[in-house]
Amino acid sequence: MKKIMIKISLAAGALAVMAGCQDNLWDEHYGLDGTVETRNLMQVLESMPEYSEFCSVVKRAGLDSVLATDQTFTVWAPDNEAMAGYTVNAETKSQFLENHISRYLYGGVDLADTSSVRVKMLNGKSQDYARENGNYTFAGVPVKAEEIPAGNGLVHGLSRIAPFYYNLYENICQEGNGTDSLAAFLTSFDEYTFNEEKSTAIGKNASGQIVYDSIFDFNNDWLRRYGHLHSEDSVYTMIVPSDEGWKKSRGRMAEYFRTFGETLKDTVKSLIIPDREYAVSTALSDSLSEAWMKQAICMDLVFRKDVDFSSVPGDSLASTSGNVFHHPSYLLAGAVEEPVSNGRIWKTDDLLHKPEESWLKTIVVEAENTSGRESNYAVISSRSSSATLFRDSVSEQRFIEVTATSENPRQQPIVQFTVPNTLAARYNVYCVFAPACAYMEGVEADSTKVNFYLNYVHEDGRMYEDEVIVGETPTNGSTMTKMFVTQIKLPYANYSESPFSGPETQDNDCVKLRVQANVARNETTKYTRTMRIDCLIFEPVIE
Repeated sequence: MKKIMIKISLAAGALAVMAGCQDNLWDEHYGLDGTVETRNLMQVLESMPEYSEFCSVVKRAGLDSVLATDQTFTVWAPDNEAMAGYTVNAETKSQFLENHISRYLYGGVDLADTSSVRVKMLNGKSQDYARENGNYTFAGVPVKAEEIPAGNGLVHGLSRIAPFYYNLYENICQEGNGTDSLAAFLTSFDEYTFNEEKSTAIGKNASGQIVYDSIFDFNNDWLRRYGHLHSEDSVYTMIVPSDEGWKKSRGRMAEYFRTFGETLKDTVKSLIIPDREYAVSTALSDSLSEAWMKQAICMDLVFRKDVDFSSVPGDSLASTSGNVFHHPSYLLAGAVEEPVSNGRIWKTDDLLHKPEESWLKTIVVEAENTSGRESNYAVISSRSSSATLFRDSVSEQRFIEVTATSENPRQQPIVQFTVPNTLAARYNVYCVFAPACAYMEGVEADSTKVNFYLNYVHEDGRMYEDEVIVGETPTNGSTMTKMFVTQIKLPYANYSESPFSGPETQDNDCVKLRVQANVARNETTKYTRTMRIDCLIFEPVIE
């Protein structure tokens, strides 16, 4: 796995503002005794034998010239005792030296009115400069009491080397970190686009083409949607599955994302009833199942801020996908904490998310939504319950009123709904009806009888309706009616919830529930053929 480090630079305007503030601090706090230190930071460091080992490493990395400029820096210098045993390596400049040098001045005066400030280092990382009971620390390391001024900055002595931490994205993508499976999924969204405007032309090649010192813009749609794990300016808590944890999750979830492939036949019979056939066990079906499953594994790993899972308001916590987890401390059982520069990682061999809180959720189809809704022999009107006593009983405070266009008992009103994002799972199916008084108080109560028809892709790849399901009872004319339709085990997923569209797709309307009035000619004095439908509910049965 390729190691990835992404540096985020501050905007020029922010730098200018910060520079002005820091110049004021310097003028106000570091020249009050009338003396002026003219030596630069490198000269000051070289004059102190206790920092000779640090100076040696600075010179080898070529940063001595930087510390000798008229730019302002604060250097957090480990003394020789702290440097004992340190070995220079390929990462010394970015992970050690630039992790101990910041632009602008940071001294005790910055902590006069606060206990901690975040310091942006040259490598883009942020470290805490803190004060507690009169003692100062940098990245948790004790800072020596004396502040050593230079003509272009300030030196703080450290008794230990400040720790370097990868950010969340870098940590996951490190070779040998045991998270290759997650890293492979996340980095599959990486995109680098050449930025000609920011790049510098440095000459031409043998073919006469311009050669650039190239700048590339980084983008990752998954990170943009679920959390900027690569940004040092963002803080997240993340549950990270090890390769073993990834493997276990795949084993647990695979059966739920089993699906079908290409359309082999697509016809419509009896007006609005689809009759289709799909290929099964094909490369397309396998690819879709794999993509959906990986997305489901990862969608609830990231939480905003540095979160204590054992103490959250209301004892519930939302991931960046918006899914809410109740009593969330169970998610970290057996997980091991790893430090990172922009938050906290909990690495685990077992992802413990409850399916019903994450990827196997109750599906509610609002009847008033026209998308995926079809009808016949019917006029459909949208009704509101907001001005009635049913305002809190009707889902979203709206339902539909389906009235007949014919008195012919063979042409009773029909409305058919598409049920999205179903998995290969067992569901209890309900249809919720509202009474007439839910939108107009004082009207005469009425009741209706209905039949249901469930249409889905069966094990052999054919999509057709099962036998009619007779509504268990008439609707109640005065109260809401949550009518049980059936319990169904869907053999295939028809999952269209993934926010990432790709070239491989399938029909996304392969589960339908048809509701039809079932009032005989001799029953019209007792029942109405008007149906008032609030919503459909597909409630997963956790097995």
